[in-house]
Amino acid sequence: MQVVIIGNGVAGNSVCSAIREVNQRARITLVSEELYPAYSACVLGEYLGGEIQRGRVFLKRIKDYRQQGIRILLGRRAIKIDVKNRKVYLEKKKILYDKLIVASGAESLIPAVDGTTREGVFSFKSLRDADRILAYRARRVVVVGSGPIGVEVSCALRRRNREVYLVELLDWVLPQVLDQKPALRVQRILEGHGIKVVTGEKVEKITGNYRVRGILTNKREIGCEMVVMAGGMRPKVSLAREAGAELGELGGIKVDRRMQTNLSGVYACGDCAEAPDPVSGETALIMLWHNARRQGMVAGYNCAGVRKEYPGSTNVVNVNVFEVPVFSIGSPVSALAGGGIEVIEKDRPHYYGRVVVADGKIRGAQFIGETEDMGVLLPAVRKRCGLENVKKIVDSPELLSLAPWYHKIKKYLT
Repeated sequence: MQVVIIGNGVAGNSVCSAIREVNQRARITLVSEELYPAYSACVLGEYLGGEIQRGRVFLKRIKDYRQQGIRILLGRRAIKIDVKNRKVYLEKKKILYDKLIVASGAESLIPAVDGTTREGVFSFKSLRDADRILAYRARRVVVVGSGPIGVEVSCALRRRNREVYLVELLDWVLPQVLDQKPALRVQRILEGHGIKVVTGEKVEKITGNYRVRGILTNKREIGCEMVVMAGGMRPKVSLAREAGAELGELGGIKVDRRMQTNLSGVYACGDCAEAPDPVSGETALIMLWHNARRQGMVAGYNCAGVRKEYPGSTNVVNVNVFEVPVFSIGSPVSALAGGGIEVIEKDRPHYYGRVVVADGKIRGAQFIGETEDMGVLLPAVRKRCGLENVKKIVDSPELLSLAPWYHKIKKYLT
């Protein structure tokens, strides 16, 4: 069996691991646009901030691929998939496949702002992005977008003693992750470390001639030498779409619970894939490491003939804000529609936690400062447990870490 994998991230490498568990003879070719062996995107912020050395970013060496019996093609871009003849075309090369896995990941979403092509404008998605930012001399930096990546980049560059502005279009930081009250707490931490946070303003232009000289929002001008666009990610689907792959409503490659696309012999997994969530019955596009790994394993097993189904994944976000852990599970209030929404809070000087309940079901949780409650609430959020079931969790002697929450939620259990 000849297997071709497009993408060298966690999803693609998880495919390799799953196949090798059950089939040592399959011929595996992994194609990657990047020049490097597999690395962890999760620690790029730490590398950018000088907390770890560059070598610690990498997860594999070239010889590790050889030991797994994987042919790795680095710096090579797949330009066409011929589904009828089962071929992947690279520049000046074509590869036959029996099974194809598209694990092409995501790309930075750059808004339509005048000036994004000027020297000194960067995105932050890859190791190459981090290297380019570190090599560019800039005293003042504007980070556009305060999602997890924007916050991570802001903290990293502040550690490098840059003057940092963090600009957000919406009314609070981490708007897709936190509700306003915990977000304001995170904002105070950022500002306490010298980051200038600007919310509720739209970046309309990046100024300068050849190089960046500043930005214009709808309310002010900020001078700077560097702009990092951190407004979000979108799945890389053009290659699969052009081959005839069906896309989902959220823009990812539509797959079933075995990670199969509508194309014969073609699977998709990771940030590019939109998979069904068995709990909600809807499809989900969750661009997170743990989700990519899980989908990659499922795709690999099925590709090798071992039937596995994707169990779904919960949106779990972890951001380290100057050594203060910030966690979010599931949905914030702002993402839920309809009535019947309750918020249960625990607010202390060095700790904040909230549980979001909608129509009697636990739909989300947010924590700042301490995280021991997260492990207990994660399965409750994932399964959308009713509050009546939480009492069983609370009363379990093995799960005493949740006990402080009992007094907050017991009124819902009667």
